[in-house]
Amino acid sequence: MSRNRDFKIHGYTVGQAPNLSLIVVIVAAVVGRMTEQGSVTNRIAGSVFFVSLSIWSYLETFDGVNAFRRVLGIAGFVVVLRLLVGQLQ
Repeated sequence: MSRNRDFKIHGYTVGQAPNLSLIVVIVAAVVGRMTEQGSVTNRIAGSVFFVSLSIWSYLETFDGVNAFRRVLGIAGFVVVLRLLVGQLQ
């Protein structure tokens, strides 16, 4: 992806075109919402969502272009952990 398409404020990158893992997160979330709760497709979409969000969070946390993006990655990890703890209860 070209860095020329980044959304910057005072030279600080705050937005970029989504990478593949984030696109998969969005698609899985939409599919999960559109399918019947508890169906096989819904469970697969949920699993894909968790895995893709974990990958995206890892990439942003350790390879983010700036501190703002790294904080977004950490927030993604927090969301994954909260959702997983909710599934265990």
